[in-house]
Amino acid sequence: MNGIMSMRHVLAALLLVVAGCSGSPPTEFYTLSGMQLPPGGPSAAKTVVGVGPVTLPDYLDRPQIVTRASGNRVVLASFHSWVEPVDGMFTRVLVSNLSSLLATDNVVTVPQRRAMTLDYQVEVNVSRFDADSEGRAVLDARWWVFGKNGEQLIGEGRSTIVEPVAEPTGADAGSNGEPASYEAIVAAMSTALAQMSSAIAGTIEQHRSG
Repeated sequence: MNGIMSMRHVLAALLLVVAGCSGSPPTEFYTLSGMQLPPGGPSAAKTVVGVGPVTLPDYLDRPQIVTRASGNRVVLASFHSWVEPVDGMFTRVLVSNLSSLLATDNVVTVPQRRAMTLDYQVEVNVSRFDADSEGRAVLDARWWVFGKNGEQLIGEGRSTIVEPVAEPTGADAGSNGEPASYEAIVAAMSTALAQMSSAIAGTIEQHRSG
């Protein structure tokens, strides 16, 4: 009899766990978006640009979207995650943005399996890429552009971009401190990345036209 009662307790506990899990909302997945530019404009179709290495801070190396509740406290989203690793996604969108801005399909990540002669190479070191409780997406990064012979075209590029999130995240935050709209946050982060992409492309265009 004791064995039967113990088994019933185990089954009851399992049912409670399953019931609790079934009540959780599904995880939503997000991705950064590239720039949408109108066709036309100057073309650099023959220019080959390599992008890499691109380094991001370790705190972003996780599926959950990270936001800052304060200067020293971060929040990992419970049910809002990136659809792919942030470092690869960041690099992919940067490549896409530069390709659109420079009007060329010859923007590639490096290293490549096949040998390519690069006209320019872009390196990026990101120190911050997230959103805060005041409704701002922040991108802080240093970047360098090198020419065909490895010469450094500028001493150091610095992009410190603060992009307002279209939807406020502080007043409407939940009890756990998470923002109300992650879709708006990701859109603002995409805009910040687009602004950095424009600064990098402008440096390349200035050197080409010079």
